[in-house]
Amino acid sequence: MTSRDVPSACPGNVPSARPEALGRRGFLGRTAGAAVGTALFASLETVPASAASRAPVRTESGLVTGVPAALDGITVYKGIPYAASTAGRNRWRAPRPAPSWKGVRRADTWGAACPQPVTGIAADKVPPLSEDCLNLNIWTGAARSRERRPVLVWIYGGRNSAMWASQPVYDGANLADKGVVVVTFNHRVGAFGNLAHPGLSAESGHGGSGNWGVLDTVAALKWVRRNIAAFGGDPDRVTIAGWSHGSSFVNISMISRLARGLYHRALLAAGVQYTKDPALGHVAGGYRTLAAAEANGTAFAAYMGASSTAGLRALSAAEIVSKVYADDAPAAGTDFGNVLDGYVLPTSYTEAMESGAEADVPVLTGNNKDENGASPDLEMTVDRFRAYAASEFADRAPEFLALYPAVTDQEAARQYNNYARDEERVSTFLWGTQFKETAGNRSPVYNYWWTHVPPGSDTTNPVEPADGAGAYHGAEKYYLFGNLYGTDRPWTAADHAIADTTSSYVANFAATGNPNAGSGHSGRHPLPTWPALRTSKPLSMELGDGFAPLPAADSDAKYAFLKAYLESRTTAY
Repeated sequence: MTSRDVPSACPGNVPSARPEALGRRGFLGRTAGAAVGTALFASLETVPASAASRAPVRTESGLVTGVPAALDGITVYKGIPYAASTAGRNRWRAPRPAPSWKGVRRADTWGAACPQPVTGIAADKVPPLSEDCLNLNIWTGAARSRERRPVLVWIYGGRNSAMWASQPVYDGANLADKGVVVVTFNHRVGAFGNLAHPGLSAESGHGGSGNWGVLDTVAALKWVRRNIAAFGGDPDRVTIAGWSHGSSFVNISMISRLARGLYHRALLAAGVQYTKDPALGHVAGGYRTLAAAEANGTAFAAYMGASSTAGLRALSAAEIVSKVYADDAPAAGTDFGNVLDGYVLPTSYTEAMESGAEADVPVLTGNNKDENGASPDLEMTVDRFRAYAASEFADRAPEFLALYPAVTDQEAARQYNNYARDEERVSTFLWGTQFKETAGNRSPVYNYWWTHVPPGSDTTNPVEPADGAGAYHGAEKYYLFGNLYGTDRPWTAADHAIADTTSSYVANFAATGNPNAGSGHSGRHPLPTWPALRTSKPLSMELGDGFAPLPAADSDAKYAFLKAYLESRTTAY
């Protein structure tokens, strides 16, 4: 999940951040030039799964019916409110309870997405945008409420742009067909999800502000705890899962006391990294101090022309989106992310490990081959590569260059990719050693390395890169869900086989906390064994083009070098 600094195109000039073209998280920053336009459970008893969509289910707010999902025997319930509207007085406040309704609510339409810029996607693929957006979707194949199937609650990635829970890439029908009850939900994003401000901190009751999207996540998990049994789910077997910025919400939830007892396993796709990894300073999984976030919020208020929190709440959502994401918007006041607020995120990642505050639950986590600065079309010169080595590794640069030698520009690009990929795997492995040894947790960690390139491109999701981006950031999402039927890529038989294996690991992990144990696999051959992380053996499990353990770095010497480098960093997150 790291984002390494890459040398500038100018020989000898080594900047503090990589050029945007090489960034693995570029779409997580500002997106320019966009405009927005304890429950009483009803038992399904012996109703067949195929007819379940016609059987009302009682939630704490009222009765709902679902509709047939993409696969036979699966019902999907769309757009169920889990909290009240966030408009007006509720903007930048913790979620309020959802309103009740009379009669039967037909959950056949996706709920509104939270305000955000949307570009690069057809209008008919975009849901309504509204501050009344805290809604969720449920896929289930349960024929009766008492089945108690495992539950997976998914948090989408991206914190600013074109992200919502009903995107086809998050369709849960396949995992539901493998025995999991799948929940996806919308949460606040961008300025609505991460604005910190002195005035908001003063009125919060705990002296902090800024993590509104995480508070939405906690509210969704509480709703699941109170209601999911009515849909055949087991509230005592909940996996909290997410990708990219959604993965950071999982990470924060593993530290935050607000989410304790609401989940029992954690899946972090792109992912986690060692808490001294410098990349945490500029990726979605990082955070800023409350003081820095409040300073950004003060600048935001000035930019928006608001002198008070009341003035900020009086602004229209459309005005906020259009000004924050305007081409000429200033950097100060328009950059939003997670906040070390002392409440939602009570302590740093390192302190959570050292104090044992990290939740002791089974973890499945990993990253991808063509992120972390690595790219199949990376351009690099020998001079830039050597300058980078001198800047990053100082007196150990000769050792680095001996491990990753390059005498031509082509070799420099290849060796930079090799280094970036090694460091990504090493950083994730070292996080696992922290989880096991520093935090003293007994639960297993299963770490992966995604290597498969999805074919073609996805016109239903503007965040997905064009064809040719390799095994890019987020490429594994389709396969984790196994929902290739939902998008228009030119999938092959190999893709379908990879998706069946990968989604079987996910279904098994949700059921048992072990990707190897369960009945989710529909293939003719047994699942390849995925070993749990052992701190004495630096390995990662390849997923994608192969399914087998591989070293955390290409050689023992490279692993030792990168481990020593990361452990020597003085800044810890």
